[in-house]
Amino acid sequence: MKMIRLAGLALVFAAACQGPPAPLTSTDQRAVAVILAEDGLAAADAALAARPRTPETSFQLGGVRFLRAIETMLQVRYDSYDGQVPLIPGMAAPLPPNPKAAFKPEFIETALKGALKHLDGAGTALEAATNGEFATELPLDAIWLDIDRDGQRAEWESPRALLEALGAQANWEMFDGKIRFDTADAEWLAAYVHLISGTSELVLSLDPTSAIRTVYEARVKMEAMGAIGAVDPMFGMDDMIDQIAAVLVTIDGKPDAARTRKALAHFRGMIAHNRKFWPEMMAETDNDHEWLPNPQQTSPFGVAITPEIAKGWQEVLAELDDMLEGRALIPFWRTPPGDPNATTGVGINLRKLLTDPGDMNVALLIQGAAIAPYLERGKMVTMAAWDRFGMLTRGDGLLMAAILN
Repeated sequence: MKMIRLAGLALVFAAACQGPPAPLTSTDQRAVAVILAEDGLAAADAALAARPRTPETSFQLGGVRFLRAIETMLQVRYDSYDGQVPLIPGMAAPLPPNPKAAFKPEFIETALKGALKHLDGAGTALEAATNGEFATELPLDAIWLDIDRDGQRAEWESPRALLEALGAQANWEMFDGKIRFDTADAEWLAAYVHLISGTSELVLSLDPTSAIRTVYEARVKMEAMGAIGAVDPMFGMDDMIDQIAAVLVTIDGKPDAARTRKALAHFRGMIAHNRKFWPEMMAETDNDHEWLPNPQQTSPFGVAITPEIAKGWQEVLAELDDMLEGRALIPFWRTPPGDPNATTGVGINLRKLLTDPGDMNVALLIQGAAIAPYLERGKMVTMAAWDRFGMLTRGDGLLMAAILN
């Protein structure tokens, strides 16, 4: 499964200029691939938005706006922060250093809010694509993300460079640069829109800016006094302490319930589109530069989805769906171990927590006071489906999950 290491591909290419989608003012009738290659994503957005809406143009517009969301997150990070922030969209991909970067405590909030505007536009555009039939071909080499905002394509801004920096292993010599998208891929992309949107809403519900500003201003003062700078014996480099502190302060307090409810709706939307994607993808009979192939198809990137992997991932989705709907509970760390084969017990109702979140103070989370309102007795979620999926993908379950969302 070496060739399956394409988690970054799922995030950057069909995942990907701030501000709302471009207005309907473009009269550019060039081919989409030509516009992308010569003028970038914003120009393609404007041109597609002005064209008659068909399933094909709707998918293209949704894909471009999704790419613009990724572009926005990378632009803000390139301008504001030279480190990496795991688990937050657009904040983990390696980027070259920016000598003109100026740290801004609000960089995560700015990036995610800007991205959400494009993601909303992508979701709207994809509605027509998921309700129709189409097939469209797109050269991967035509795409580039204007991360440094200079309006010029640089090699490090290409999908290939970004994917290789993330560790993607594709046979570039054998790949002719073309990907063919069709109806099932619209469901996949719509699911990915919901995944990134839900994750963004969840992060924004916690107000990371105030926490980062508090930690940053204190660090600046301590550095000016010469009080810090040594390697810490526990954490290594001393900036790790700042990152941990920022996370703990961010979590503290009551999340914005409006945003956690939006996150819940997006995650449920992701499941719904995924359920439509799999039957459509498995029913395909062609085999032409497939984005995600069924067991009878091949991918230019070497992705292999066997019937067992397809079944295993749908079992994982079913468990996640049960969690989001409150039909299955998440284990609580203070509950004493019981029968390992038991299917019922006391656990956390995730749906209730996201619908009406309370104080997430770290001490209260550990002790349980912050969790007590969401404890119920009922069916427990297990790791059995995920364990089976991990075995089927030979340890690459997390990477494969990022591809399949």
